[in-house]
Amino acid sequence: MQLITGNTYPVKDKIKALGGRWNAPRQGWEVSDDNAAECRKLVAEAPISSRSNSTTREKHLRSRYSRYGSNVTRFAGGALIIRNQTGKCEDAPCCGCCS
Repeated sequence: MQLITGNTYPVKDKIKALGGRWNAPRQGWEVSDDNAAECRKLVAEAPISSRSNSTTREKHLRSRYSRYGSNVTRFAGGALIIRNQTGKCEDAPCCGCCS
């Protein structure tokens, strides 16, 4: 099984038809090794204009975590990092940016 991430929302139905299963904790689609290349091609060809969903998700996270004093940051690569009042990631250990 391989994890497919990125701009998957516009092609989620096609990935699902290829046997993909959404993995919420890892924020990606798990697909078999046989279908991984085709799914990656679908994601690469997905229309970029459909990324408004990630903006909606970011607004939701900002409203959810700001009341606890947390800071939601979007990196240039598109990753969201949520830091608590002490500066540590909410989902630590993660990428190691806090250590």
